[in-house]
Amino acid sequence: MSKPNRVKFLFDQYLNNVITENELAELNEHLQNNEDELQFDAVVNGYFDSASHAVHPKSKAIGDLAWNAIAQEIEKVQPKERKLFSSLQYIAAAAAILIFLCSTFFIYRSIYLKDTLRKDIAHDILPGTHRATLQAANGKIYQLDGSKQEIVADKNTIRYKDGALLEKEDQIQNFTLSTPKGGQYRITLADGTKVWLNAASSISYPSAFTGKERRVMVMGEAYFEVAHNAQKPFIVKTQSQEIKVLGTAFNVNAYQNEGVTVTTLVHGRVQLNSPDISEPAYLNPGEQAVLNQNAFRITPVDASFYTAWKDGEFIFKATPITEVLRQIERWYNLDIDYSGIPEDIQIHASIQRDRPLSAVLSAIEKITNLKFSIEGRRMKLTK
Repeated sequence: MSKPNRVKFLFDQYLNNVITENELAELNEHLQNNEDELQFDAVVNGYFDSASHAVHPKSKAIGDLAWNAIAQEIEKVQPKERKLFSSLQYIAAAAAILIFLCSTFFIYRSIYLKDTLRKDIAHDILPGTHRATLQAANGKIYQLDGSKQEIVADKNTIRYKDGALLEKEDQIQNFTLSTPKGGQYRITLADGTKVWLNAASSISYPSAFTGKERRVMVMGEAYFEVAHNAQKPFIVKTQSQEIKVLGTAFNVNAYQNEGVTVTTLVHGRVQLNSPDISEPAYLNPGEQAVLNQNAFRITPVDASFYTAWKDGEFIFKATPITEVLRQIERWYNLDIDYSGIPEDIQIHASIQRDRPLSAVLSAIEKITNLKFSIEGRRMKLTK
């Protein structure tokens, strides 16, 4: 793709709020590069000359600012009383205004818009990415390579999925894989079990499973595809429950600020135990257990809604807005002030997790008619 076409493509992606993180960075490079000045001006001119520009969500605000400034200048040029002007004088004044309109609008569309885009892109908050740390029981900490996306654990080594060696181990020991806000990562455990770790989450595990069971501990949210082993059950412990499986796929959400622990079964069968509940609960595929107030509440669900995060998507179905915002807060590394946010609003939406925050907020605001403001990484409801 030629450079002018590429710039136009990136610009269209931005205007339609579908630009990815990498595309946003690339567009920013073009905006900062003086050598791309002509290409960008041509793209902007074509945008305003096209009949379809009015449908773009960013066009109205930009147009309003430009035309308001033009209107102020017209007031200076227009006569206070038309009767003082001859016909020729009036035509000349009108022509002068028209010329001024054209030139001013051109200046605004090619200069003001470019500066506005530079500021918007520079201050937009990008989505989370692959970031994590790995801490060994001996205290050693590894900052994991985000481009690798996944580590593989076995008895003797810690390595990335592509084979690159991270560390060679002489003995079995426990590790904790942790993601920050705005981070996610994957791990294949020593038995072949695959784990997707969502933002602000952790999993503690041994480099090799010994004994009669395979046991790990999770905080936050994780999706498991457990390797089958009928002789050695796989147990996931959270702060409030234990999940016992032989081989299955499920999602567990155990964030402390959610107030409940939610287990969603994709396939297989799991047993749930809680120290405060005498009888275990069992899940079949397509069922979800919510542990709240010392009881398991089991309901049928579409499991894909609760595992979509690992495939790069937010899916909300009658989801309370406060729960939606907590997911956004974790993924975009925000600090949200929840005061004044109506708790009775529910959201139905599907939003890609690779969008910049401005695109996600735009969708939420359209759905709810609420308005939010952001200062740094702090977000709050606009009164």
